[in-house]
Amino acid sequence: MCVRFIRHLLITVTLVPAFFLLSADEGSAQGARIKKVEFDEASLEDLVDFLRQGATGKARNVVVDPGVNRNVRVTLTLHDVTKGVAFAYAAELGGFDYREERHAIRIVPRSPKATVKAFLRRGSPMTLRRAAEIVMPKVEFDGTELRQIIDDIATASRQLDPRKKGINILLGPGVDPSTSVTFQLQNVPVAQVLKYVADFARLDVRTDGNAVVLVKRRKLVR
Repeated sequence: MCVRFIRHLLITVTLVPAFFLLSADEGSAQGARIKKVEFDEASLEDLVDFLRQGATGKARNVVVDPGVNRNVRVTLTLHDVTKGVAFAYAAELGGFDYREERHAIRIVPRSPKATVKAFLRRGSPMTLRRAAEIVMPKVEFDGTELRQIIDDIATASRQLDPRKKGINILLGPGVDPSTSVTFQLQNVPVAQVLKYVADFARLDVRTDGNAVVLVKRRKLVR
């Protein structure tokens, strides 16, 4: 299954049966994995449509609280993830949250104290290990924007990974995708490349079970 939201248009290619479940009790998302999910400036309506659609033919009920910001625009690319994982990242980047209720999934404003959902963090050691094992023969960025950098590294990681899984890489909430970075490296693991990118862009690296996220650097309390 490959899902793409490009400029608010839904393009669905190579569909296979998939099942999606958000579990409030377990705080997890389960289901068949999707080959690729791509959002390009997806609106809140696009994201709700993505969540509502069910491959079993039965759509989920989704309601949006009045307090949720409707001017959401989300851009991300993920490979080999469940719909639950993809939507959780989209919600984080879009600045909203959601919860499972008896009759519907409810989209709500995101609390400033909200933490990363537990099911996203599961399996982070495996992501760390893969990022350390995949070595990039040559890296050259010359005033390259972050949006291009993460795409290039993610693509290279899939090509260089013997299992062709690679690393999903995202820019976290509030990170400026136009920030430019310049450096050259040879024969360096993906994990180290991302560390340099984060350092030069003054970001932190968060490793989850399905992706590496470059997030805004936390201010030190003195």
